[in-house]
Amino acid sequence: RKIMSTANIEEATTSCPLRAKEQDAELARAIGEFEHLSTVENFNRVACKVRPITATAERLVCELIIEAEHVNTKGTLHGGFSASLVDIITARAIGVTVKDKGMASVEIAVSYLLPVKLGDRIEIEARVLKIGRNLAFTDIEFRRPDGKIAVKGKHTVAILPNDPPVLASGRVVQF
Repeated sequence: RKIMSTANIEEATTSCPLRAKEQDAELARAIGEFEHLSTVENFNRVACKVRPITATAERLVCELIIEAEHVNTKGTLHGGFSASLVDIITARAIGVTVKDKGMASVEIAVSYLLPVKLGDRIEIEARVLKIGRNLAFTDIEFRRPDGKIAVKGKHTVAILPNDPPVLASGRVVQF
């Protein structure tokens, strides 16, 4: 067992990209953004019931209770809905660090490993693997209540510094 000295604690604290106050602010911002999705008219509204529970520069952890609107005819988590969440949640994870810049998906891959049933509470963890000048790389896992991975995905995103800004309504400013 490693004992943390004051120097170790200080080093660990200074190496963390977001301090506790900033983490709380990012979590509050993420919660607000997902809650706001219920008011938008665009497709992103499908993620309005996602609830962020942790937000740092490296990861965004959310939870979702699977409801009737999220399932297919077999009563399990819909694959298209899962793919949409991969897109939306990983982009938000990148948004903790990349602010005021447009983003566009370059590649999304989703693997469906196990079914998720109606009524299940799942945990969704998006990890930011790397943010470069023009591209960001993420991966994501959806875990069932038993802890097993149900969905695994990856998302590569282009960072578009000259993209027009997006209003709070979700609409792009037109020139």
